[in-house]
Amino acid sequence: PPTSIPPPPLYYLYRYRTSIKTRLKEIESNISLVKVVRNKNANLNANRVTCMELDPSFLSANPEWNMISLGTYLSQLEPASSSPSPSSETKNKSGFNRLFLQKELEIVMGEFLLKTLGATYGAALLPMLGATSVAASIAGLSNKLSKFLAKCILSKDDDDDDATEEDAFDPLCLDLSLMEVVSFVNLHQKAMTPDNDSVPSPLEYLSRGENAAGDLAYDLGDGQFPNTFDLEKDFDKYITIMENRILEKEGKYNPDDRSFPPSTPINERLLPGLHIGKGDLKCTHTKREGIEHRLLCVLLNKLCRNYYKLSCGEPMEDCFKVVCNGKECVFPEELIKGLEDTGHTVEVCPRVIISNFGMQFCVKEEDGSFTTIPTSIFLRTGIERSSDGKPAYFAAPHGGMDVNISGPLVGKGTRPAWLQFYVSIGGLTCFHPDEDQDAPWAAKTSLADIYSSEDAIRAIRMCAIVSITFNRIATEFNLPFGGYGILGMCNDSSTLIDFALRGQTNSYPLLSTGRYLNHIVSYLIKYKEELSSSGKLVGDGSGSKVVGPVINDILCLIKSTSQLPSDLHISPATLIGMSSRYEKSYGGSVFQSTADAKAILREMADTAREYLE
Repeated sequence: PPTSIPPPPLYYLYRYRTSIKTRLKEIESNISLVKVVRNKNANLNANRVTCMELDPSFLSANPEWNMISLGTYLSQLEPASSSPSPSSETKNKSGFNRLFLQKELEIVMGEFLLKTLGATYGAALLPMLGATSVAASIAGLSNKLSKFLAKCILSKDDDDDDATEEDAFDPLCLDLSLMEVVSFVNLHQKAMTPDNDSVPSPLEYLSRGENAAGDLAYDLGDGQFPNTFDLEKDFDKYITIMENRILEKEGKYNPDDRSFPPSTPINERLLPGLHIGKGDLKCTHTKREGIEHRLLCVLLNKLCRNYYKLSCGEPMEDCFKVVCNGKECVFPEELIKGLEDTGHTVEVCPRVIISNFGMQFCVKEEDGSFTTIPTSIFLRTGIERSSDGKPAYFAAPHGGMDVNISGPLVGKGTRPAWLQFYVSIGGLTCFHPDEDQDAPWAAKTSLADIYSSEDAIRAIRMCAIVSITFNRIATEFNLPFGGYGILGMCNDSSTLIDFALRGQTNSYPLLSTGRYLNHIVSYLIKYKEELSSSGKLVGDGSGSKVVGPVINDILCLIKSTSQLPSDLHISPATLIGMSSRYEKSYGGSVFQSTADAKAILREMADTAREYLE
């Protein structure tokens, strides 16, 4: 039989080219529908984001503030052009658009998370999501977020066949318990312990007074910073020096400025109006006041390190000193006492706020103003309600030992100087400047009454002891991030002090692990023995006395560390205390999830009391 003649290759090329053109037109026509607009008149009942929904009582108590929830913003988003008829073609295009929108959002969110979390928190926190690297973790989280956002923009509850009960929670409501979080952090520590001798250790940073580096550090390490600092003569002098450095480096400086860096849009086409930043919010303090806070922290931290020098047997003559009220202060509590003697008011108290790990959102309106979106990261407490299994979540907090100072030299503005002691992600357990955004969702919650003058002095001395202990462990174990997340989170370091002073604490959550709590106790005991054998005298600003008060405070810290509650594993017996601490740590509920969690924990605690008390 005659053989068939195959079509020429050009025929297949033509068909292929025609097919590609058709596909490209289809892609281009669908991509044109991906543009997203914000419709403030949209049906807000379509909001499926309940995790970060603002508590109605919080909104009603702050009517003068321009703020909306993340869910409200997402409910206002919709495709720029869509067919009103629910035809099968429209549904197919909607699915096609969702794919493109999801992929684009995935790139946008990946870039956003890398910039926001990658450099600092990402390396410490993102690996807990189950990946071995920060990049892989960010990719996984951005993929999850993009799917969720695409569904919010392109779907409504009444016509979305794929909607599930799980869609009611934002992906930032991480489905992880505290035990899982700390387990991941400890695994990360084993895999990611730094091996870079060129990076200063926490103890080296403490000798400089801060973990700042470069030409904007107060102590440049060149021997120019005085070993004896006269507060009355040198304080304003070094403030001026720092102001001049900032002006030279940045080209502008306004000492009275309270603004934050300009907010930047995330992606105007896909997330219209959404910006990262604080919008038009103001800081609690001026630029100059922030510089003053930094310098005061540097002085206190350098004085803290003298306790380490003392344990090493170094002569007190070589210690850093601050002259205040005509007296040489060798330790931080002496400087605080000196400030009180010169007419300053000093308030010391453990406090906590809600943290968003730098993910501060706002929406730019048509008139150029900004509407703020309060955010946080939510995790499981590990408690679910017995009746329906509903979990109780908590908003990630930031806590520390507040030190507020006002007087003729320090804190002479409209607000006191705000300092806070805690272990930071920056790698140092010490005093930090604590100015923040001036907004009700950033208001602090006090976890105790303001300490008496005597307890305040003891608290400052204990801060020095905890600083030496944590930074010493982080240095000798070569812990990443100065032990942050391993020795405990920010509020754990200050809770040890509050518990030592009062025999109780209202802080939640407490995340120190047994392994490193044992190390903390061992190093406190070691430090006590070093001081006891040194035979050194400790100055108190009015002569000298033996190390008795220091030894006594170390013993109190040993006891508090050994008895500190833990929220990593909540049993029915510990649920009662945990519920009470949760209630006090989140005094005012910014988010509805917090109010719901309080109700769940109260109900579960009442059941526990019925059978256990």
